Amino acid sequence: MLAVVHAVAARLAAAGIDWHLAGSAARMLRGERVRPGDVDVEVATADGAGAARTLGLPAPIPHDGRGGWSLRTGGEVNGVRVDLSAGLVITGPGGTLHAGDAPVDRVPGTGGRDAIPLVPMGEALARAIVTGSGTRRVAALAALPDEPVARADAIAYAESRAAAARAAR
Repeated sequence: MLAVVHAVAARLAAAGIDWHLAGSAARMLRGERVRPGDVDVEVATADGAGAARTLGLPAPIPHDGRGGWSLRTGGEVNGVRVDLSAGLVITGPGGTLHAGDAPVDRVPGTGGRDAIPLVPMGEALARAIVTGSGTRRVAALAALPDEPVARADAIAYAESRAAAARAAR
């Protein structure tokens, strides 16, 4: 899995495409004990088609579901499922949240590779709050780190993002 994340990173960097790693693969890179089933990549709307071509994926198409809209595509890179979302916007009773507005966390690359940009801890919780999904909120809370300061920081981040989403209504 880590080799595929680095392959994705190298391809997107070579193409000059800004991106974020999301989902369980991002949690794995933070040191959590998870076994990702796929690699979730987020890019700006304008970079969707280029990112798909760069990764050898089909052209992204509009997708509206589970409280979010994006241009989406997916396929395999080196035998691992890669899901690409471009221009992700989360909407729900909690407002409107643009994924591209999230700051970027970075973890150092290995073996001299560039740092990997990650969706911030707490972003999944912010998205769950905005959609109003209790199930997603429970899952996002369960995925937060156990270490008290890191957990509190992630919750504070999620609350600030949710407040911004409410203001954007």
